Amino acid sequence: MSISIKQLKAYVAVVEENSFSLAAERLNATQSGMSMLVQNLELSIGKKLINRAPGKMLLTDSGKKFYNDSLEILSLMEKAVIEAKTDTKEISGVCNCGLMPTFTRSALPSTLSKFLDEFPKVDVKVTEAYSGVLEEMVRSNKLDFAIVPSIKNTTGLKVEFISSDLNFLVTKKTSNFKHLEPIVLSKQQNIKIIVPGPDNSRRIALNEYFTTHNVNILKTLEMDGMIGTLELIASSDWCSVLPAVLCDLDLDGTIRTLSPLISPNFTTEYVLITSASKELNPISKLFSEKISKEIKIISSKMNNYLAT
Repeated sequence: MSISIKQLKAYVAVVEENSFSLAAERLNATQSGMSMLVQNLELSIGKKLINRAPGKMLLTDSGKKFYNDSLEILSLMEKAVIEAKTDTKEISGVCNCGLMPTFTRSALPSTLSKFLDEFPKVDVKVTEAYSGVLEEMVRSNKLDFAIVPSIKNTTGLKVEFISSDLNFLVTKKTSNFKHLEPIVLSKQQNIKIIVPGPDNSRRIALNEYFTTHNVNILKTLEMDGMIGTLELIASSDWCSVLPAVLCDLDLDGTIRTLSPLISPNFTTEYVLITSASKELNPISKLFSEKISKEIKIISSKMNNYLAT
């Protein structure tokens, strides 16, 4: 029995994409080529791994186990290659990561500046996008890692908890709210609120919070742009619910007013996601640790500030 790494990668891609055509796109191959790789894999094993039906695919019990074993094999292979190539004397290479606007505004600048000073031969590439896009980019190995809110579909991903974060109602400086004084959102009237688009995981969480706690929304504005959201808040009567990590730079209250949400609190949990079939290279591992630490520090600082 002969099974190639190419076959394992093809099988993993098909399972994670739930589609031969999408898997082919992910691996820059043809759909027929992907189908042939998986069929030959099944012949080599002597077991059916995928039950194919029009419009869907279902893994057999053998297929589920083989998928998990394939992830482990590919991850070990990646680790062996990384360790063989790593120069222990001087760290160099590329870190390709994904961050939401929540982190690029506050946690990223100081962390990245210090990191590049400490490791001058390292290149860091940062993709700013919302969580759904980042998840798919990590799953398809286009990013080494990303930091996103907690996710429901963990297929093809390793997930590591980072921290929990409070949320604020953010309004202009001259609003009727007192800076850093907690509020019950359901007791507020005629709220004009800016929210992300319907496919954004944060929008789903906001809708659940508003509905569950009978929040009175007068008008909603969809905007998938954090800079535009913050500037509109500062210059109008529109507001938004934003996480504390993002609001760190507004803690002094000179431009915007922050009102912690209570009864109940609205919290967001952040996780680090990496590909289940890959090991992080030393550069990406180091940077992921440093940016995660900075996020924890900011979250803790905001929580402690409100507790005093």
